[in-house]
Amino acid sequence: YVFAALLRTSALVTTNDHFNILIDTDPEIRLQLLKAGNPKIDAIFFTHVHYDHMGGANDLSAYLLDKQDKIPVFLTEDTASYFKGQLSYLFSNNSAPFELNIIKPHEPFFIKNTKITPIKQYHGNLTSMGFRIGDFAYSTDVKSMDLEGFELLKDIKTWVLGVVSPKRDPNKPESKKHIYLDEALRWIEQIQPERAYITHMGQRMDYESLCQALPSHIRPVYDGFEFEI
Repeated sequence: YVFAALLRTSALVTTNDHFNILIDTDPEIRLQLLKAGNPKIDAIFFTHVHYDHMGGANDLSAYLLDKQDKIPVFLTEDTASYFKGQLSYLFSNNSAPFELNIIKPHEPFFIKNTKITPIKQYHGNLTSMGFRIGDFAYSTDVKSMDLEGFELLKDIKTWVLGVVSPKRDPNKPESKKHIYLDEALRWIEQIQPERAYITHMGQRMDYESLCQALPSHIRPVYDGFEFEI
């Protein structure tokens, strides 16, 4: 089984307050949510503006048509500017489905009783956001972080981390947007979570091979993968 068959990457996090947070709206998000049993969405976090992470926002607005209240959307000013320019109708009038909430890197905020900390990540020429949600962290589309970002990840128990490839292809330029598996393993060794999950994998990431090669506390994921934090 080769991960080239996977859909694009989003995540649904349910807090202890039974509040559902959707991280990103990939282009297949409506189909993924329907396949997952039509879960309610209480808030949306966006990591950055690349199409594979926000291209399903318009379809998601149709998925949410029967919801009475606007859905709070949390994103940086840069990401909000893109939405206002390209998809302004999702935010700009009384009938629009989403409500903008601007967040800043490393400045925590609360949803009900859950503390959320956005973590600044470098992703090529862009800045993306990782998110620490209680003892869980989600870090995809990242090539590097400042020391402060790694400090904010201390003492997490579960970490989802995006990885592009098992190793660098010597015949291709090094990725400036994503980390390789060896880099991910160094980061995991540094942060020492109890469990780590590899996501956003490239075409050369084979599920069975990864399961055999990785330590038991580090697992690759697949479409529909679920775990408890």
